[in-house]
Amino acid sequence: MEIKKSLENKFNTSLANLTGSPIREFDAFASTIEGIIKLTLGEPDFDTAEEVKEAAKVALDNNRTHYSVNNGIEPLRAAWAKNLEKRYNLKYSSDEVIVTIGASAAIEHTISAVTNQGDTILVVTPYFSAYEGVGILNKCNIKFIDTADNGFKVRPSDLEKALEENKDAKAILINYPNNPSGVSYTREEVKEIADVLGKYDIFVLSDEIYGDITYNYKHTSLAEFIPEQTVLISGLSKSHAMTGWRIGFVAAPQAMIRKIGVFHLFTVSGAPTFIQDAAVVALTDENVDKYNNHMIETYRERKDYMVPRLRELGFEIPEIDGAFYIFAKIPAEYRELGAMEFCKLLAKEARVGVIPGTAFGKAYNDFFRISYATSMENIKEAVERISQFMNK
Repeated sequence: MEIKKSLENKFNTSLANLTGSPIREFDAFASTIEGIIKLTLGEPDFDTAEEVKEAAKVALDNNRTHYSVNNGIEPLRAAWAKNLEKRYNLKYSSDEVIVTIGASAAIEHTISAVTNQGDTILVVTPYFSAYEGVGILNKCNIKFIDTADNGFKVRPSDLEKALEENKDAKAILINYPNNPSGVSYTREEVKEIADVLGKYDIFVLSDEIYGDITYNYKHTSLAEFIPEQTVLISGLSKSHAMTGWRIGFVAAPQAMIRKIGVFHLFTVSGAPTFIQDAAVVALTDENVDKYNNHMIETYRERKDYMVPRLRELGFEIPEIDGAFYIFAKIPAEYRELGAMEFCKLLAKEARVGVIPGTAFGKAYNDFFRISYATSMENIKEAVERISQFMNK
């Protein structure tokens, strides 16, 4: 069906600067190659815990299919607040929590609530592409703080420099453990970052979706040190293998929650009630907790197998603290190809699918991301194929 010609150029002008997700686009390309092992998407290969699925079935049988309260049912908001206190020593009431349609919606609602057209947003790189996309849709100016020369960790001095150069910046986005690098921050490092941010009148949007998947030290939230200016964003997709359930959370002071809640109300209204009932079980059942810990230990085993072998093949890889990604530097002999062409070559010749580093910022043309959220069998075969490719 053809659109009326006079309407072709009347869309939101911001859309001209956006296409689809670069991660999804490359995954679609990789999917066309027969026999490929895809290490592309950031999705747990585990199924959701049985207790959670059973809870959803019970909720459906009990006709929990009507409208939810907009910010989420109180038992779920209370369970998330309790989870934050238990795991991260954070003090939130249930009224300081919104249940969103995944962490992506939490990001969108928050950026929309705190920015106006022309506002500046600072983004610590490498970054999840939705940050830039939502910023563009809100007609914001986006400035990046590059971390490539410091093992993908932002230095307090670089942070201070960026804040001084952009004193009008409205918000800053930081994600840790980081997608795509798996790098995170020790408690001392988080405190140093918070000390810098606390000196400025800026909203801190802290995306901690991978906070429960850590290997070297316990996760520390920025909200512990600067809760009065932090919007904590997270969800159940990664930690609980619940990507398709679309349950995310925003935790923040009530004055922020009231404003973010307005965008939540007028965009999605609320999360499905029966899914929220199941999410309560995800956060409170001890067997689910054991299952999640098993997932994390499995990721650790995969990481510990894959990283040293890739390093032996000449790939530079930083210390991985969490999540389930490897952000590797393209070997010198292939670097002139750039990330996109190298990843296409790897897909075609080695039949291994990975994501070009440019999906996480233009500065990362020398890198590519591997997701090890797949079976050990696939990981071993992928390493063997990459080895043959590098030694041909």
